[in-house]
Amino acid sequence: MTDYQLTHLELSTRINLAMKMLNPEREWGEASALAKEYSVSRKFLYELQDQVLSAIEQTLLPKPAGRKSEDPTIQMDKPFITKAIGILGSLTPGSVRSIQSVLDLLFDTHRGVGTISETLKAWGSEALAYNARIPLPIEVLGEADEIFQGRQPCLTLVDGRTFLVVNLSAQEHRDATTWGCVFLDAKKRGVQFTNLVSDEAKGILAGVKAAELNVPVCPDLFHLMQDGKRISRRLEMRAYQAITNAERARRIEQEKQAEHPRKGRPMKPKMELAQALTEESSAIALHDQWNWLLQQTRQALGPCTPENTLQPSKNARSTIVVAAELFKTLNHADITAFAEHLLEKLDELVAPLEWLEAALTPLLSKMTTQQQSFLLWNWQNRPIQNLEIERNFPAHLHSLVSTCCTILGTFHRSSGLAESLHSWMRPHLHAHRGMPNWLLPMLQMIWNHHTFQRGKRRGKSPLGWANIADMLGLDQVFDLLAARISGHSCPA
Repeated sequence: MTDYQLTHLELSTRINLAMKMLNPEREWGEASALAKEYSVSRKFLYELQDQVLSAIEQTLLPKPAGRKSEDPTIQMDKPFITKAIGILGSLTPGSVRSIQSVLDLLFDTHRGVGTISETLKAWGSEALAYNARIPLPIEVLGEADEIFQGRQPCLTLVDGRTFLVVNLSAQEHRDATTWGCVFLDAKKRGVQFTNLVSDEAKGILAGVKAAELNVPVCPDLFHLMQDGKRISRRLEMRAYQAITNAERARRIEQEKQAEHPRKGRPMKPKMELAQALTEESSAIALHDQWNWLLQQTRQALGPCTPENTLQPSKNARSTIVVAAELFKTLNHADITAFAEHLLEKLDELVAPLEWLEAALTPLLSKMTTQQQSFLLWNWQNRPIQNLEIERNFPAHLHSLVSTCCTILGTFHRSSGLAESLHSWMRPHLHAHRGMPNWLLPMLQMIWNHHTFQRGKRRGKSPLGWANIADMLGLDQVFDLLAARISGHSCPA
């Protein structure tokens, strides 16, 4: 409480006296009575009245419209320039000389190329140490992949549930020893692999064996479907070309039969009309048959049927076998190779469905058919729908439905998130024409701390979705590391 000269008058008493003095209906002689009651002078009461009235007037005076303007000044000290170099080097895909130009043009501050390069190296060292200090006691749906720049591999390990980057490092090799060390380092930090999805790179598979992870390794369905889409595009282009040739042949035949030929040079046919029509029909039929079989294959590999029931693994296996045999009857080299790859990886492709069927069938049998369909339909539309277990299921099924959702959440067989991360990284690698040692730790730190702006993960960072406690925000991390690099103390 503020110290007053009249210590017997507390703040509440002074407020009460001011309200009585400002009362327009105050009776004559009341000021003298108050002065006598509180042992103060009438002058003190009138001064208190004037002070309160002045404070009220200052508060109620008109102010400039809009929000209070922010201080436009920037303190151009060493930590600020260090932070600017780190942000420009990692958040914006630019070279060292681009950073130098931005500092000159935007902040009117010159730094040599060597100084900027050494500062970025310091950023990389601090980011690497910071990433290593983050504990990761979480269960991970692993996505392992490799990206190359100038023949140098980068080993990427991502969590398919939270999009958390567990490892992002440039290596000299991608053999069993290198990948095995990556997996062992992740285990040492507390990562527990539920499963692992890869594009069947030999180094990744050998690293899993070397690290003795003892987890299911699934072939990546994303790459398989990408191979199918490439074949679809080629067949589509072939069909359109055949349609163009047939239409050209038709026009030529029409011109031959016309009474008055068109002006200009006569069109030359690429082939006879009968042959063009045959190739057109064949190309369209091949494209349609391929797409229908590819759709049936993708549908058979899905965890749920179109009727919102659990996909039987036996049906999926038989459907893929039949589709592969029909693929071969199309007499196309690429399609035949695709079919042989399907049969070669059949057991591995069906294994996740067998696991899901074995885990869910006993639980779903305790529900009605309608409840099963609603649960599976809702899970397939989970980015849009909200299950609301308490409202849509009876009380005795709440725990059972929650367990089913947990099992469905661990059904994972795609490395699409790792591919998305590589798409985000690619401009940075192109800008620096390689993988400098400081860049990848910085990118990993930024990605794990940035907040998703849209999608089903919006509102939190990867570390937030992984429930890693006591984590700083991205701005706080930059301030912390900039202070350390500049030699200043900064609270964690």
